[in-house]
Amino acid sequence: MDSTTASITMKLPEVKEKVRYIWELLNQWNGVVLLPEKFDQEMKTFGDRRYKKTWVKALCKFKAMLAIEGCLDSWMLLTSTFDFRPERWDYEYRHQIFDEFLMYPEAVEIIKTGLEDIFHKDFDIQQREKADGFFRLLEEREGPNRAIGFTTRFAGEISGVRTAA
Repeated sequence: MDSTTASITMKLPEVKEKVRYIWELLNQWNGVVLLPEKFDQEMKTFGDRRYKKTWVKALCKFKAMLAIEGCLDSWMLLTSTFDFRPERWDYEYRHQIFDEFLMYPEAVEIIKTGLEDIFHKDFDIQQREKADGFFRLLEEREGPNRAIGFTTRFAGEISGVRTAA
């Protein structure tokens, strides 16, 4: 791992704290009364709470839910929510969060709308660059083992197009 992609692995207590915080945000957003037993009950659905992988699964699910429920502008999803950069606390879980997000039926349409907004509206280059983390995430997902293969780089010739001499 080089310095541009290095991230700090969170310890279990920190993951638990982030999960609780995001769960509280989600429930406050939905107007639910926050009761500790509701949190415990919901956490049991993710597996054995003694293991970090259980908490990571919950973290990614809750972050994806927050992305869907908190999406007011599709372009903000790309330029903020999914603009994963190495210095962000959730960077190491970016692929799992994105995988969870893609489980929602409206996810691809929201991304499509966000891309249309960024590239067809009056966004300048600096505003578009705010989505670099999102585009890097997509590029990392290229290949046979990922759900989406996408590149933001020109990959070769387009048939029927010739360069000017």
